[in-house]
Amino acid sequence: MKPEFLSELVTKELIGSKYAELTRNFAYYSAVLKQVISVPPGFICDYESVPIFKATSKRAGVIHDYLCRVDSDPIVSKQTAAAVYGEAQQLRDSIVVKGKFKMAWRALLCWFKTSTVRVAFGYFHKFTVGATLEEIRKG
Repeated sequence: MKPEFLSELVTKELIGSKYAELTRNFAYYSAVLKQVISVPPGFICDYESVPIFKATSKRAGVIHDYLCRVDSDPIVSKQTAAAVYGEAQQLRDSIVVKGKFKMAWRALLCWFKTSTVRVAFGYFHKFTVGATLEEIRKG
């Protein structure tokens, strides 16, 4: 099967913060994992936290944030979470981006962001899926 977003991403912004909370289940089929990833309502995320070029693929960011939690289902390595993030970004791009220059730019951007989350430190397996905004802010 090909990677596919199986549901719409529905969130509410948490006032006074850079975070959002899922208000509905969000599901994605990952070809890397060969299974569905299901992010529950109430999950708090920051979409994408790569400082440069932030928020170019909110759905991919949510999937990555979820897989980086210590008790995600499935529990994966940091490298696998990054691979799924790259996969989800590319899926988004295949739907949205038109034109050779834009496609090349998005491919470079995807590679940069995926490479960044592979080597960034301090966030992986730091929180649980059910972490509150207060817990995340305290970091």
